[in-house]
Amino acid sequence: MSQPDSSNGRYRFQGQQPMDPNADVHPEMLSSAAMEPLNADIPNSPEDLIAMQDTPPRPNRPEKPERKRSEKVTQVLDLIKSLSTSPADDQAIALSLLNKLEDFHDQVVSELAEDEDAKHTQLVSWAVDADRLYQARLLLQNVEMG
Repeated sequence: MSQPDSSNGRYRFQGQQPMDPNADVHPEMLSSAAMEPLNADIPNSPEDLIAMQDTPPRPNRPEKPERKRSEKVTQVLDLIKSLSTSPADDQAIALSLLNKLEDFHDQVVSELAEDEDAKHTQLVSWAVDADRLYQARLLLQNVEMG
């Protein structure tokens, strides 16, 4: 038996023994012209095939940038820290903020639903966030503070 021709990127093995890659192959597959488009992606050996499957390590992706607080947010948080509030007061403040965010999201969802040019994915995204805020509000309302 002749040695396999690995120059065209074709190889065959049976029982760990090299075989003629042209044996029992359809005549169109013997044509080097028919193989040309495939040669670039065909490895010359099993080792080359394994090497092709080894994926290079992914580059380190940068962390998401931190959102910078606006001056208003900093002022409000500083004020909250300086006040002597009870847990019930803190809950009421948090519920008020959640209500405000939920109302905003509900309003955007309504506007997107009426807008024929709005993307469906955008509407779904806003609706999902509105539902998350609703669920968060329900959970927070059910927390007993005293």
